[in-house]
Amino acid sequence: MGDGHDHQLHIVRRVRLFAGLPEAAQHWVASAAVTRPYRRDERVYGPGDRTGLFIVHSGLVKVYRLTESGNEQLIRLMSPGDFLGETALLADTTTDHFAVALQPSELCVIDRTRFTRLLGQHPAVAVQMLQTLSRRLEAAEEMVSALSGKSVGQRLAQQLLHLADEAGEAVFRLPTSKKELASYLGTTAETLSRRLGALQQDGVIRLGPGRRIEVLDRQALRRVASA
Repeated sequence: MGDGHDHQLHIVRRVRLFAGLPEAAQHWVASAAVTRPYRRDERVYGPGDRTGLFIVHSGLVKVYRLTESGNEQLIRLMSPGDFLGETALLADTTTDHFAVALQPSELCVIDRTRFTRLLGQHPAVAVQMLQTLSRRLEAAEEMVSALSGKSVGQRLAQQLLHLADEAGEAVFRLPTSKKELASYLGTTAETLSRRLGALQQDGVIRLGPGRRIEVLDRQALRRVASA
C-alpha cells in the first residue's frame, strides 16, 4: 500500500472512534476515506447539504447556526480527532448548520454508504459514537443552563478554565475571534472585552498579542466561575 494509504491509516488511528477497531478494519476505513485540505474560512458544508462523516486531522473547524436576526451562533469548535456531520448522516437527512475551517485544515471524509456499511460490520463504532454524542449533549445542556443561570463573568471564567485545561498549560491562544467567543457565551464582543479587561486588572489573567491569554491565578478564576 502506498504513502496515501499510510497517511489515511495514521489519521484513522488517531481518532478515538476508530482506535478500538481490529487492524484489518482500520485499513478498510483508511481505504474508504478521502482526505481534503480546506483553506481558512472555506466552508466544509452548509444547511441543505447531505454529508458524510468528517474527521478533523489538522486545523480547526467551527460549527454554527444563523439566528433569526442573521447573527452567527457558535455551536462548537472541532479540533484534530473530532468528527462532525454525524447528525445528518445517522438520520439520513440534510444538515441544518454550517461548518467552516477557521484556519488551514485537513479533513478526512467517509461517505454515508461506506460508513453505514462500517457500522453494520463493527457495532462498537456506533457505541463509541453514541458515547461521544452523549458527552456533546451534556456539554450543550450545561451551556444552556449557564446561559440562563450564570453571569457573563462566570461563563467567561468557566470557558477560560476549559481552554487552559485543553491546552494543558496556563498560556493558551483563543481559538476564535472575540466576536465568535462572545456569540458562544451569549453576550456581545464589547461586554466580553470589558470582562477580560477586568480580569486582567484584577491580576487573574494577562492578555497578550494574537489572542494570547495567560492564567495568572487559577484559584481566583475558579472562584469567579463558581460565584
